[in-house]
Formats: sequence, C-alpha cells, structure tokens
Amino acid sequence: MRRGELLGWKARSSLTGWVLGTLTILFLAYQWLPIFTLGLLSFSGPTGGTTFPMNGVSLHWYEELWRASVMNDFKPPLMRSVLLALACSATTVVLSVMAAQAMRGQFRGNGWFFYLMLLGIMAPGILVGFGFAILMRLIGVQLSWDSTTFLVQVSWTLPFGFLTMLAVFNRFDKRVEEAALTLGASRIAAFRRITLPLVLPGVIGAGLFGFSLSYDEYARSMFTTGPDGTLPLAVMAQLDRQLTPEIYAVGTTTTVFSLIAVTLCTFGFWAMRRSTSLRRT
Repeated sequence: MRRGELLGWKARSSLTGWVLGTLTILFLAYQWLPIFTLGLLSFSGPTGGTTFPMNGVSLHWYEELWRASVMNDFKPPLMRSVLLALACSATTVVLSVMAAQAMRGQFRGNGWFFYLMLLGIMAPGILVGFGFAILMRLIGVQLSWDSTTFLVQVSWTLPFGFLTMLAVFNRFDKRVEEAALTLGASRIAAFRRITLPLVLPGVIGAGLFGFSLSYDEYARSMFTTGPDGTLPLAVMAQLDRQLTPEIYAVGTTTTVFSLIAVTLCTFGFWAMRRSTSLRRT
C-alpha cells in the first residue's frame, strides 16, 4: 500500500470512528437525559412542581415516600414488585437453562419447540394479559400478583433468557464436556463442574433479564394482578390522581438500586473469574 493510500485509509478510519462515537454519545444522551432530568426534579423543594423551575432543593419528596398515606404508599407495591421480579428471575434462569440444554440435542419437533418458546415475545402484551385473565375467571382461579401475574410474566421473561442461553451454548465447546464424561464424570457432575461455570455469564444475563422485565411490566400485569397491585400499576394509578415529584423520587430510587444491582453482579462475576484464573495459574 502506497503512502498516500495509507494516509487516506487512516483518515477514513478516523472519520468513521468519530462519526460512530458521536452517534453513540447522542444515543446515550437521548436515553439517559430524561432519566437525569427526572432525577434532578425529584430533589425539588416542597413547593416544587413537576417541571422547571425547581423552587428549591431538598429531600422532601423522598421523605414523603416513607410517610405516605394509604392512597399513595408505594412501599407495599414496591415489595410485591421486587418479590415477583426475584421469583420470575429464578424461574427464568432454571427454565431457560433447561430449554437451551434440550435444544443442544437434535430431537424431533425441536423447530416447533423453538418457535413455541418465542410466542411470549411475539404476542402483544395487553392481549396476553387480557386473555389470560378471562381464562382464569372461566376456570375459577382468583387473580393475584403472586400466582396469575407470576405465570403471565414468566411467559414474557422466559424467551429472553432462552435466547440468551442459546447464544451462550452456541459458543460452547462440547469437547470439554465430552472429555469430562470420558474421564468418568456423570452427566450431573459434568454439568455442575464443567458446563455451568462456562455458561455462567449467560445464566447471570438470563437472571437479569427476568428481573428487569418483570419489575417494570405493566401491560401483562394490568388485568391479572387482582386487588394488590405492583409498583408499575401503583405509579400509573397515582398519575391518574395527581402528578407530584414523588413519582420522580420513586423512579430515581428504583433506577439507582437497579444500577447498584447490575454493578454488584458485574463485580461479583469479575471477582469469580479472577479467582478461577488465579487458581489455574
């Protein structure tokens, strides 16, 4: 390659990097600026509204979360959403690992099984929730956040965990597993000591998918929750009554806790990988 062509290639590569970097920054700004704006408005004073100007800076609306009345007390819905998200996360992990492990073998009807697993993504959420609620009423099942809502949300979170585990297993070297079986390990021992540690990033990703998708799910929960609502339903009900910066405080708190949870999972996975590499060396 001649010097002029090399300089031209470097200039085009640098320009491409700057363009892609700028687009990435603009996308992140588009995604996060509304969240930062709501977080900023959540620190407005007692007389502050839901828009600028803030009319002072205080923790008034965070204090209101703890001394809330019965009509706008977000603590019970928050607890229900967290418990429901944890249950959906654990169920998504177990079922997605089992389903992806089954897909590794070529069995009759595996194509139908694959598309059946993806029905939860393809079906509109509000129709799924409405239809499931009608079905439960026809068979006489009481609508509740810990039963009917759990089932309908698992049907939504499971396909994402399943696709995550499929992507991980597609990069998995079967020869490592076969070597363990050849050396006398049982299939359970090979899965526990060989397969599971290697696919653990996908397991964590499936769990995070299950938690995050369940935690803020509204459309599928609207018809199936019953008298005790989850946090998204409580927030939407509050929006119908009165919009205050207290809603912003709820959103900011849950966003901070979500970021902390993701950071802790990432750090824990990094520490585990580091300890494993140190033991090998």
